[in-house]
Amino acid sequence: MTGQFPPSITIPPLKTPHGITVIFLHGRGFNAQKFHGSLLQTDIGNRTFQEALPHARFVFPTAPLSRATKYRRVLMHQWYDGTGDWEPEARGGMQPSIEHIHGLIRSEIEVADNDSKRIVLAGFSQGAAMAFVSSLLWDGGPLGAVVGLCGFMPLASHLLNILDDDGIEFGADDDVFEPSQCADARMSHQKVLDELREEAELPGTQQTSEFRFPSTPAFIGHGSADREVVVQHASQARLLLQKLGLDVDFHTYEGLGHWYSASMLKDLVQFLATQLKVQPPLG
Repeated sequence: MTGQFPPSITIPPLKTPHGITVIFLHGRGFNAQKFHGSLLQTDIGNRTFQEALPHARFVFPTAPLSRATKYRRVLMHQWYDGTGDWEPEARGGMQPSIEHIHGLIRSEIEVADNDSKRIVLAGFSQGAAMAFVSSLLWDGGPLGAVVGLCGFMPLASHLLNILDDDGIEFGADDDVFEPSQCADARMSHQKVLDELREEAELPGTQQTSEFRFPSTPAFIGHGSADREVVVQHASQARLLLQKLGLDVDFHTYEGLGHWYSASMLKDLVQFLATQLKVQPPLG
């Protein structure tokens, strides 16, 4: 049915004990059933992507069906409507998806012994956009990582202008600022969150004196030949996240179009190994 979220597909770890949980959001026009199998079984060398993360639990939600403005109002699975895969604005429909994803995060934190740092929020294309926005607007404990493959950040140019106008960057471990500079940086971050919440039509204003997202590392992978979401949009996402204080591991892949590759997934495994110590880096 339109507007409803189908049940997620959950893949248990290949080995015990359960280490991390990866919530992976598909792109527009896909669903969990079409997306998860080929991703997990991608050969990244001497093993599949899933085999490289044997202690990981994977959760693949499906976006609701809605009319896509870009495709002449064709009915398809999408996390929100918009003008294109790189759209600078959301154009409505983002609120239910963010609330659904936050609900999944809360549920998976319980499964992970209430350890939010064992949760990785990942996405492909429009799913990457939702992963970025949902992680920034998440008001629980810090997540283990956020991952965007072939994706973009909605409102990136506008949000960068907010930060550039204020002229201050602030990270989780920065202690070199004067108190007034720290206050200015927090105010800039609050403006960014307020803009995102308004665009997503989320109720109220999330006021906080402590931002948890700077402690969440980010991985961004993108093909240099991507014509659906050109690599400049991934670069903008990286710049925005860095200005918000996140540590971003950014990779481009020569000649790759709008899809993931074995090299990209291998780099992702190494990133998770380094950041979350879930598996020794691949040789």
